[in-house]
Amino acid sequence: MNNVILSWMGELTWKQQSVILSALRGPDNSYSPKIKKITKWLRRVTQNNADLSSSYMGQEKLPSISLIEKEFEFTTIHYAIHFLQTLEIIGYKHPDENVSNIAKGYYTLLVKNTLNLNPETESQLEKRLKDIR
Repeated sequence: MNNVILSWMGELTWKQQSVILSALRGPDNSYSPKIKKITKWLRRVTQNNADLSSSYMGQEKLPSISLIEKEFEFTTIHYAIHFLQTLEIIGYKHPDENVSNIAKGYYTLLVKNTLNLNPETESQLEKRLKDIR
């Protein structure tokens, strides 16, 4: 095991990997304990745990979407976009169907209910986050 990121992440474009890595810290500007639970879950489904004694990837029950919406409204737009895109990428790309369904559920409901927008399709995501090197 030479990488902190899980092997499935290596199948993503660099842009998709970058988006995910940018969201793993969590919001700095607001008290968001429910979002932090999802952030810890995002860490668990994208990384190997480098310190089992730490709560960095602590396993907690995931909160309901209604509780997330209340906190989501108070994050910066910059963090909110990284958070949504991370859920979207994991929703479309994670190899474990249970994980992808959870992520896709949060993504879809936040986009539809909180932002009143339509979720991207997987092909739209692929086009937008295509590497140009």
